[in-house]
Amino acid sequence: MIKITLLIILTSIIYNAQAKTIYFDDEDGVLTLPNVKLITKSPAYSVTLQQVDSDSNEIVLELDTYRPINNSDVYYDSHTEILHIPQLMMGGETYNQARFQLIPSDNPPMRFHMIGVESENMVTKSVKATVETKPVNATEDAADDPAIWVHPQDPAQSIIITTQKQGGLIVYDLVGNQLQYLADGEMNNVDLRYNFPLGNEKVSIVTASNRTDNSIAVYKVNSATRRLENIANQAIITGFQDSVYGLCMYHNRVSNKYYVFINDKSGAVEQWELYDNNGLVKAALIRNFSVKSQVEGCVVDDKLGYLYLGEELVGIWKFSANPKANNKGHLIDTTDKNGNITPQVEGLAIYYLNEQEGYIIASNQGDSTFTVYDRAGNNKYLGRFNVVNNLELEIDKVDDTDGLDVINIPLGEDFPYGVFVVQDGINTMPTENQNFKLVPWENIAEQLDLKTSTSYILQ
Repeated sequence: MIKITLLIILTSIIYNAQAKTIYFDDEDGVLTLPNVKLITKSPAYSVTLQQVDSDSNEIVLELDTYRPINNSDVYYDSHTEILHIPQLMMGGETYNQARFQLIPSDNPPMRFHMIGVESENMVTKSVKATVETKPVNATEDAADDPAIWVHPQDPAQSIIITTQKQGGLIVYDLVGNQLQYLADGEMNNVDLRYNFPLGNEKVSIVTASNRTDNSIAVYKVNSATRRLENIANQAIITGFQDSVYGLCMYHNRVSNKYYVFINDKSGAVEQWELYDNNGLVKAALIRNFSVKSQVEGCVVDDKLGYLYLGEELVGIWKFSANPKANNKGHLIDTTDKNGNITPQVEGLAIYYLNEQEGYIIASNQGDSTFTVYDRAGNNKYLGRFNVVNNLELEIDKVDDTDGLDVINIPLGEDFPYGVFVVQDGINTMPTENQNFKLVPWENIAEQLDLKTSTSYILQ
């Protein structure tokens, strides 16, 4: 791969850009970037860099004004420190989705080197959301993670439980209306499982990572009211040195035991067993391990017994979910030039087809795409997609995603093959607080030549 260093001085910012192929002048060794978008977590700006000098394969650019972000396909994400160019002509070759990593430096200018490009099998397909939720009740970075609960009698009455990490949990119906807000703390990730034995009944149990007190919050879904009710015996305080972050659940079908995996920003992971205590839930820490850097998103394949964990700047790990297993995992995909994902790896979810088959979906926050993997075997990479503007329904595209969830169960006529729910970090059309978008599964399946199945129910 041809490598190039960019030398950039950021002194101004400007509005909008037009998508176009970027050309590298091989004779002069100059790369001209007429329009570049600078993305920060909040607020977000649109940036144009104008070339002012060049020397060999280095270029110096500068800018002098800024306006709120609009649309651009060339962008620099200051959160992941990666510059993205959708199509680059260089050395007689065309590079799709070229990515340049910022080289650490204490002082300007900013230097970058190429870390990867899109191969022929990495073409990004596009899908559209058909429903969006009402915005969350907090500004800036607040919405994070969803979990889909299926109503046992009427799937069309199912709900989406989401985190509002500045203050609580929000419950939405399938048309995006808010049904409940629980101001119970800074909730970051949420997950659920069915048929948890509690007292004399079996309940849908919901857990969330609460950053307010570094605890695991525990609820049940009241199927009559479609609201959450607290069922924790007492606060379940984790043992992390850092603040709690990601969370996912696991139901072992052999032992009929229920677990929570929770992690922190240092890469530490704890596994807790949940159990009934006179109609309320208690928990016991039974396992801990770690990876080397920040993690968050995770999901467990209950049938096959695997935990998938996103190390945000590294890749997706696969561990045994069995609490008695060793803590050795392996990467199923990486964010380096040999991988198919882009930092930061965020949400993870599973679409089940049957006992063995299905798909794992991951959100790539760095370029607002989603990668899909085979659930079986060695988790082969199958493709990726993004969620683009649905102008007809006035639903904007999805950017800067944190959490997601997916389900294969029909949820009424609007979602006959299940639904994919995803957090949108930049909510426009009109510009409002963050929210969640809903995409019918068949929209994704058709684009990536994936299967649909409504016969298999993981309960």
